Amino acid sequence: MKKQKTTGNQKAKLSYRINEQIRVPEVRVVFPEGGMQVMKTIDARRIAEERGIDLIEVQPNAQPPVCKLENYGKLIYKMAQKDKDQKKKQKTTTLKELRFHPNTDKHDFDFKTAHLEEFLRKGNRVRATIVFLGRSIIYKDKGFELADRLTERLSTVSVRDGDPKFEGKKLFVYFEPDKKKIEQFEKRRAREAPAAPLAPLPPQMEEPEDDDE
Repeated sequence: MKKQKTTGNQKAKLSYRINEQIRVPEVRVVFPEGGMQVMKTIDARRIAEERGIDLIEVQPNAQPPVCKLENYGKLIYKMAQKDKDQKKKQKTTTLKELRFHPNTDKHDFDFKTAHLEEFLRKGNRVRATIVFLGRSIIYKDKGFELADRLTERLSTVSVRDGDPKFEGKKLFVYFEPDKKKIEQFEKRRAREAPAAPLAPLPPQMEEPEDDDE
């Protein structure tokens, strides 16, 4: 009968009992070829030994506990591969930020908003920071108006995350990418003539990629 072999990481991730570790009087055995049967644990271990595989307890809280007849090493490998595949499918969300001023002109607004739109299409979360310099803080209404313009402009690829909020002399507006909206946006764009690539952002216009609020 095969003995259990685990690494430190496997021990942390898995808590399956196998073979002699299973001490209940009877178990429900799931066979590799299909079907299941309730039998004495000693008989189930004997079948596993005859087949050169392991008796693995997969549902310890069932009555009786459910066990599989399978090679323990292969089970570990399959679980590791599944975990690896899931991690590959997960996209890392990065916070991107661009700064505006309450009196940002139309050209600058369009330029920066186009880049925010591109960040969102790539699955990134974005933050628009409206900075009030000097006495411009008295024009808070202009900041909120700009936030509303941003919300409308980016509505084709995102949803706004909460209301705009002030911290000192900065008004922060967050947007989350919306997968369905982005798919529809890309379909519309594909039907149209290819757009010219965006001009790169000057280094000082983009903030470091962090999520500090």
